[in-house]
Amino acid sequence: MDKNKVIKFVGIIYAIVWPIQIIGALLMDKMGGMKGIYAFRGGLVVCMFIPIIVASLLKVDFKGMGWKPKFKGNIKWLIFSLVAPTILAILGWILFFAVFPKLFAMDGSYLIKVYESMGIDQETINAKLNESGMDLKTMFLITLLTCVVEVPFINMFTGIGEEVGWRGFLYPELRKGMSRVKAWILGGIIWAAFHFPAMIFGGYEYGKNYIGAPVLGIVSFTIACIALGIMHEIIYDKTKCIWYPALFHGAINGVVTLYAFLLDGNQEDMIDKLAVFGPFSFGLISIIPFLVAAIIMAVIVIKKEKEGE
Repeated sequence: MDKNKVIKFVGIIYAIVWPIQIIGALLMDKMGGMKGIYAFRGGLVVCMFIPIIVASLLKVDFKGMGWKPKFKGNIKWLIFSLVAPTILAILGWILFFAVFPKLFAMDGSYLIKVYESMGIDQETINAKLNESGMDLKTMFLITLLTCVVEVPFINMFTGIGEEVGWRGFLYPELRKGMSRVKAWILGGIIWAAFHFPAMIFGGYEYGKNYIGAPVLGIVSFTIACIALGIMHEIIYDKTKCIWYPALFHGAINGVVTLYAFLLDGNQEDMIDKLAVFGPFSFGLISIIPFLVAAIIMAVIVIKKEKEGE
């Protein structure tokens, strides 16, 4: 393992993305409404491309990352990358609402409040629904379907910016100097820390008013990144094509926010306090299906490696 290169890679990335996230968070607070949200989210999109840019500056070998789509022998991983995030997210929602049933209400009341906080009034929302001929439940089901068949392919092109850096360079480089398990853990921590300023200053993922903020959110998100990092790395290792973990990344980003359709807007204060537990997929409860899936995949991979020795 080239320790100097890894340290430079991580250090340069943090030196660039952390200020962007902090500035974006400050702009969001100052500007408010949709303009503020766009400023913050826009900064996060820029951050997603920093790993691939830094990898290029450090002259990382891109040729061996598998840029040509490989379908032969990889169809099961294609299906897994598209479908697994939605199934696991749904299981996470079920677990969360099993623990906190009073927060469930599929009436769109929470989603409406989210839109209102962005400066979009209920009349505008209702007008849009009437134009589409759908109610909120129908919209939820259609959106859930698109999270499997369409959204992952769109999000894949932003996810590739991170995947080239993390899975294409960092994880393989870490594997040269440590065991697979240690690489998974360290890689997940590095990936999680990439987002910390956005979480602390901008309320990224959990907001700012949850129980144990910001420490518990950092812990929860780090666990999530380790689990998801394991899954991404195994997908990449099995397919030898960087587009598959990017597709998986895109599918996760597409489905994780749909929980807003399922919450009771009359319980807004309680929802804010319990956000670190779920139903957002990186909550301490809602991440459990992803964590179990990651552990199962990890055990299978390690067992096969030992059998092959």
